[in-house]
Amino acid sequence: MSLEGIIVGLLAIGIGAAWATYGLKLFTILLPLWAFFFGLVAGAQWGQDVFGQGFFATTLSWGIGFVFGLVLAAISFFWYYAAIVLAAGAIGYMLGIGFFDFFGIGTGFIVVVIGLIVGAIFAIGTFMLGVPVLLVMVFSAFSGSAAVVNGVLILIGRIKVESLNDGIFGSLFADGIVGTVAFLVIAVAALMYQMRDVGQSITTVDRSAYRY
Repeated sequence: MSLEGIIVGLLAIGIGAAWATYGLKLFTILLPLWAFFFGLVAGAQWGQDVFGQGFFATTLSWGIGFVFGLVLAAISFFWYYAAIVLAAGAIGYMLGIGFFDFFGIGTGFIVVVIGLIVGAIFAIGTFMLGVPVLLVMVFSAFSGSAAVVNGVLILIGRIKVESLNDGIFGSLFADGIVGTVAFLVIAVAALMYQMRDVGQSITTVDRSAYRY
């Protein structure tokens, strides 16, 4: 087990579990953490595709991911509308690159562009719908659960950290039925757990918690 595998695996499990189960209730706290993890992975992927660096294999790769993660975390912490767009756009991006990488449609830069387009569609759609609570819960439950399963698969050696280059959904598809089933079971359980608070203490995302 490589050091980068241990670090990324533990981050995926810790941040993913919190995001999956408390994504709505602690949205303003957990979204920046999730944005950092997403930015870390996406930045490392772009570093590999654009600069020819290995995925989390060099200092430059880690540096690009770390800086990009911090930028997204800061944006999602201060700006309400940016946070909503980022929450949905990240899911669309991961689904986009995962789907096209799994089926071998396009390579490298083309897949990244496709992921950005799908992410933009998700972001615009969520923004137009006015951020319903259900969307936030679904996005957080499913993306967080995917991160958790990926982290576990990395730590037990079923997949390598490089598999995240296909996105957190693409790496699950590549692992086969075990990872996919585990992801679905955890995602549904996390969604049901979050739904306990709807209609009680939580009815929407708290906009007043944001500076802008």
